[in-house]
Amino acid sequence: MGTRSSSFLIQSRGELMLKTARMRKFRALVLQRTHDQVLAGLHEAGVVQLKEISELELTRKALSDELYEVSSLLGKLRDIQEFLGPPPRVRPKRIRELTYQETLKSARSLLEKLEPKVSMLKAEGKALGEGKQALLAQAEVLQELEEIKFPLKYIRPTKEIHVTTGRIAEEKVGGFIESARNSLSQKVFTTVLGKGKKRIVIVVCRVRDQPKLLPVLYRYEMEPLELPPIVGTPERALRVLRKKLAEVEKQEARFRRKVRKLAKRRSHEVACSVELLEIQRERLRGSAAFGYTDTTTLIEGWVPAKQVRKLDRLLNKTTRQQCIFRTYEPQPPEIEAVPIEFENPRSVRNFEYVTEMYGMPRYDEVDPTPLIAFTFPLFFAICVSDAGYGLLLGAFMASGVWFAKAFPRKFRIMMVIGAALTVLIGALMGGWFGAGPKLWVNPLENPIPILKLAVFIGILHILLAFGVVAALKDAFRRDWRNLALDHIPRVLIVIGFFGLSFCVLGIGLHEFGIDFTFPKMDLFEAFNPIAPATALVVTFRVLFYAGLGIGMAGAVLMGQGALEKLSGLINVVYGITGLVADAASYSRLMALGIATGIIAFAINFIVGFLYGGAENVLSPISPALVVLAAIPLGAVLFLAHCFNIFIQTLGAFVHTLRLHYVEFFGKFYEGGGEKFVPFKAKRTFTKIGRR
Repeated sequence: MGTRSSSFLIQSRGELMLKTARMRKFRALVLQRTHDQVLAGLHEAGVVQLKEISELELTRKALSDELYEVSSLLGKLRDIQEFLGPPPRVRPKRIRELTYQETLKSARSLLEKLEPKVSMLKAEGKALGEGKQALLAQAEVLQELEEIKFPLKYIRPTKEIHVTTGRIAEEKVGGFIESARNSLSQKVFTTVLGKGKKRIVIVVCRVRDQPKLLPVLYRYEMEPLELPPIVGTPERALRVLRKKLAEVEKQEARFRRKVRKLAKRRSHEVACSVELLEIQRERLRGSAAFGYTDTTTLIEGWVPAKQVRKLDRLLNKTTRQQCIFRTYEPQPPEIEAVPIEFENPRSVRNFEYVTEMYGMPRYDEVDPTPLIAFTFPLFFAICVSDAGYGLLLGAFMASGVWFAKAFPRKFRIMMVIGAALTVLIGALMGGWFGAGPKLWVNPLENPIPILKLAVFIGILHILLAFGVVAALKDAFRRDWRNLALDHIPRVLIVIGFFGLSFCVLGIGLHEFGIDFTFPKMDLFEAFNPIAPATALVVTFRVLFYAGLGIGMAGAVLMGQGALEKLSGLINVVYGITGLVADAASYSRLMALGIATGIIAFAINFIVGFLYGGAENVLSPISPALVVLAAIPLGAVLFLAHCFNIFIQTLGAFVHTLRLHYVEFFGKFYEGGGEKFVPFKAKRTFTKIGRR
């Protein structure tokens, strides 16, 4: 075999934002004798995702015996690991790279040393546990019989006398005693012990009368109670049992010390062995995807373009440059199979959580995460719109308390960013726990500017979907026809239609510090293409009708068959109503923001009213009582605002998700991509390197 060929090398270059990491399909042909070194190198590097070889003329390796052996050893060592408990946190142990056989030999040796000791300890622990449970069961019965002041041997059955002891529900005791006496013609003795919902009943009768008693026991659901094998009184027996239990607890303490001692010496070694066996099992499964001839191994998979040079160096090092290595651009039929790896700046990376919740993008479409990183916290902040709430929410998510850590880390950081923006939005709207000075507008007094802002944001969001993201997707796919005949016309329709609609409504922008009002016109005049109008209105008309015309022409040109062409024409016109609904959907930003303020105001009003009443009643008696009354009211105020924060935060998160998933993603997103899962060794307790 000749030396490697690497004319394929990809020059590193900056990647465009809104695009996932560039992937290359690779193939490597190596000698069989270097198979293990190459496999180990790929696993440690963790830069490739392996793919099953599809060539029919190549054979695949059957690994059932090896996998069974590794899995068997893993199961036994994991059982020991679970018994010993988690190992102490120490630095990873430096080891040299072990072969498959060396790993198995080391695991077997460790198992031979530990398995007998652990088995003995398990048996000892089981015996102690069973003995303790038996003593506890006896003690439980004796406690219920503690009222008996004579030895229990007197109520044990004999050849002539049958004694039944059991539990019966309190409400059934009277009926049971009467039925037992009637069934045995009064030739029976009964006594009731204990208190509570279940009572202890002792029934004594002749042995030959027992069959008559059985139906009564069954009818009243008596739960038989087995008397402990003791001869003394219950009180004395309990003292003996408590001494035995104390001795068992001492034995258990000694047993736990033995386990801790063994764990201290061996738990880290067991964890290392388990980790190495798991790595070998992963390598076996990985090698099952390779193709084999008598002398060579063919490896195929995906590698990020930025890692191609690293992979090239690794293959040359492990094969001593005796390999053939090629990479290829993904071909159109392979696009759906290309794994996806996000490649966003650190400031954006946390919002991948939102994108992943919806689904990974396909390789040839846009990654919307950088846009979500701006719009998601903005929408969330408008929905909450209270600076005080933002401060508390941000402090909670950043605090690191255990119930905050229940949320994923990316989610917590998203919420901190949203909370920071909430402080800014809340300050503009005068939202400080339902009160405070406004810097811009108070939505409770004048909600119209907030409604305008929400609708403007919605229109911009829709334009962003059609005019940037969908257009970029067409550009990535080089689908210029769809760009020109579908997405560009939609942008023109959105701008033209909403521009004319603003003229019909005569909307002004004075609340935003802009001295401008759309020229007021009636509906038919605004949309009449030949009616005289200002240059701005004419521009909106041109954009609207140009977009409508191009869109309808595109529907005819791209439709397959007469029915599809006709439905395409109808959809273009009918889609205008969908735009109105989409833009109106963003009014929920205003509604949720106002709801937050109203509930916060109501909380303050109710608590203030209660405090005022308490002050009027208590201040003539003693000012100290007013202070005492203020303490519980302050607690109520705090808890009520905390509840409002929870409800409004939940609503803001859900509705912000909806605006992105339905109104935004629905315009361009296909999804269905599979996440890039590198073939990578997971090491916690071991590390390859010199000792």
